[in-house]
Amino acid sequence: MNADRTPWPWIGLRAAVAAVFIFILAPILITAAVSFNGSPRSVFPPEGFSLRWWGEAFSLRWVEPMLFSLKLALMAALCSAAIGTPLAFALVRGTFRGKTLVEMLVAGPLVLPSLVTGIGLLQMLHAFGMGGLVGFWGLLIGHVVICLPFSVRTVAVSLKGMPGSLEPAAASLGAPPWRVLREVTLPVISGGVFAGTAFSFVHSFTDVNLSLFLASPGEKPVTVAILAFLEFGFAPTLAAVSMLSLFIPLAVIAALERFVPIGDFLYAEGGGRRGG
Repeated sequence: MNADRTPWPWIGLRAAVAAVFIFILAPILITAAVSFNGSPRSVFPPEGFSLRWWGEAFSLRWVEPMLFSLKLALMAALCSAAIGTPLAFALVRGTFRGKTLVEMLVAGPLVLPSLVTGIGLLQMLHAFGMGGLVGFWGLLIGHVVICLPFSVRTVAVSLKGMPGSLEPAAASLGAPPWRVLREVTLPVISGGVFAGTAFSFVHSFTDVNLSLFLASPGEKPVTVAILAFLEFGFAPTLAAVSMLSLFIPLAVIAALERFVPIGDFLYAEGGGRRGG
């Protein structure tokens, strides 16, 4: 047998991986093509070429919910990071009564469908006389709840992968605890913090199930606006709006990657930055 010949199992594996990528990317490519369709019908292959649908995607009707989703996702991601980082410290390094229960509650939104979470939050707000929060503030509370596990888990992974000698070494040189935290611990786990923030942003920006119950007529994310528009059929405008809603999270993650290499967290051994 020729040693240079690729074994059949590897050929099959590569073919399977290629098929998976095609299955994932084909709908995106088809949607992108439909957004430039010259016909008012959503057909593929496109009938002609037109930028009309992209012009409608940038109209006030769609820009308002798009900006609302952007603001909501940014706020939810920042709040999740602000709450999730100290909570991860407590769960990883602390020992207290009820720790297992807190861990289960933090992981709960990953197991519980966001549809159920949205219904529960809506009923809770009305039961406590806080129905006026339905809209932005209700959505923010709900999105922080469903995004918090991402921040807690990524920071926890970074803390567990952090070399145990770094902080004692800094403390032995006379650094007070607050300085060890600021100059040693936080820089080392920054990849996990920013990765959790990025995941939270994407999850919030693309959520529709929870947002469907907590949105108000004047304050609704773009996902809810798309769902409402689908009642009248799938026009090429939705293809352009869908592509915009795909580009925005990608642009935000690319911007974060410029400042903090999130990939180091995802692919480095231990889930955090390697010590020097």
